[in-house]
Amino acid sequence: MIQHINPTVSEDIVPISGDLEVRYSLFKNDIAYVRPAGSWRLWPPLAFVSPTTNRVIADMYDAGVAWDLHEHVSVAIGGRADYLFTGPDGEISQEWSFGFHNVENGGGYLPAGAFTRHFFDDFTLCCVIQKLKRTSGLRYHFEVFTAPALLKANALFVHYATGARQRQTDFELAAGQLIEASPTDIAIIGSIS
Repeated sequence: MIQHINPTVSEDIVPISGDLEVRYSLFKNDIAYVRPAGSWRLWPPLAFVSPTTNRVIADMYDAGVAWDLHEHVSVAIGGRADYLFTGPDGEISQEWSFGFHNVENGGGYLPAGAFTRHFFDDFTLCCVIQKLKRTSGLRYHFEVFTAPALLKANALFVHYATGARQRQTDFELAAGQLIEASPTDIAIIGSIS
């Protein structure tokens, strides 16, 4: 089967730094897309830590889906998508909708093997990704906040994926600063590891 690497209607890019950008991707409705194994090779891998608190990922991990951890963020901000993974007992389905994300332990979990996504209702992802010609050598740490929280450490940036401040970014925030996040105002925090 021949398919485009990213079956999108539109992609908007918000620059963050020389290394990073935020990408808003609106996917084509009623398209099934197979993401091949190894397609994450452009994003730096992190040491694997088993997911526990992000139940979106941990439930699939507990069911036997193999994951890798990368310097990457994916947050669903609109529509829905059926994700189809392969576990030890066969196929496992999970519906992603608003607020689902892949972040825990400083990075984003991405399936180790091939998986299929089927997009509905204008499914949209907000992702923090590495630029192709990254040169700094820095290691990044990511978090997603869906409730007000104090920064535990200095942050390079806070990007608002949804809400009144959607697509806005604050830079160079000090530890102890309050992040005004909520289930409808999702914030992505990036810092240096």
